[in-house]
Amino acid sequence: MRNKAFLPLLALVLMGVVLSHFNFKTDENGTLLLLDNRPIDLKGEWTDHWTRWTSECSGVRVLNPVDREYQDAKYLIQAYSPPSSASVKLSSVILYQDWILAEAEFEDLLPSVVLIQTSPLPMTIISNAVWSGYTQPWKAAPYIRQYISHQAPQAPNQITNCFYPRSKSFNG
Repeated sequence: MRNKAFLPLLALVLMGVVLSHFNFKTDENGTLLLLDNRPIDLKGEWTDHWTRWTSECSGVRVLNPVDREYQDAKYLIQAYSPPSSASVKLSSVILYQDWILAEAEFEDLLPSVVLIQTSPLPMTIISNAVWSGYTQPWKAAPYIRQYISHQAPQAPNQITNCFYPRSKSFNG
């Protein structure tokens, strides 16, 4: 008789031990899974993966520091909010058609993602679509994509959907 109760009791104890490592936390941005008190943004993770799987990014070009457009974007950002913006370090810069999206870090300013329209000349920063600040504990890419898309609906989806943060500020 005791042996029959052992397996269900063992299953309940194991389930209790496993579940004691999980919890949920809700605030104004949504719900986080806490795994041993480490927050995980399940919705953000899912949204980020879904965007990666469903986005067509073949026309998006990743720019390098030797590219003219990269340098132009860097100079434009440096001149945007001097003197603090002069210390800009670009973590990633992507180009799609007439649009650039640059991920920037500064010594004295919050990290930013800057949307730039390259045509018509002169290049201009879309000031109402500049993301500035941290997103932790939330997954950065979905929040930044959504914000920029909402603020600048004229920008093509490829420029936002194909943005993958590289800096420690958004991946740390």
